[in-house]
Amino acid sequence: MHLKWSMKDTYKIDLLSSQLKGRTFEYKIGDGFFADIDGLIKHGKIHTKVECLNAGVVFKFLIHSIGTVVVPCDRCLADLELRIETADTLSVKLGDEYADEGDCVVVPEAEGYIDLAQFIYEFIVLAMPIACCHEPGKCDDTMMHELSRHQSARSGSEDGEMMDLNHSEDPNDELSGGEDSVEPVDSRWAALKQLKDKLKK
Repeated sequence: MHLKWSMKDTYKIDLLSSQLKGRTFEYKIGDGFFADIDGLIKHGKIHTKVECLNAGVVFKFLIHSIGTVVVPCDRCLADLELRIETADTLSVKLGDEYADEGDCVVVPEAEGYIDLAQFIYEFIVLAMPIACCHEPGKCDDTMMHELSRHQSARSGSEDGEMMDLNHSEDPNDELSGGEDSVEPVDSRWAALKQLKDKLKK
């Protein structure tokens, strides 16, 4: 994950500060945050509250985020709004150099701070469902028609036999990659993305 410099020191917490235990930090996260990280999430409105539960040898933070994010639908690539609520703990301790010990993050004592931006983002992503799809029948009609046409062309079907993916019973059907799949999902995404880029022009 790449963080741009525009975030500056917004999400940095000084671990060497006195009276850190019990302090609360609040952030209103918007599109700028997600643009700086340049990940899967493109838009969102999230309120994040960070509480320092313990300070000393090990610092423990409770990170609670609630709001909405917008991501591409896994099926049609159109925008999909998801409700997010997550509460996670992050343990941090000071050491000689950066390290991830699994249940604890080590940051250099010479720097003395923890940048929470990447952790806040990762906790939000982990709160998202594995398959991010519109409900059956709610996908973008133009995109779904293009996907059906593309699948039919690849399988040699006639137009009248094209599968209506927009009314699939299971939102994960197209992602299963089972024996009945016409082709890997990546190929279909490429075709849909080309169509989406054309529609934006």
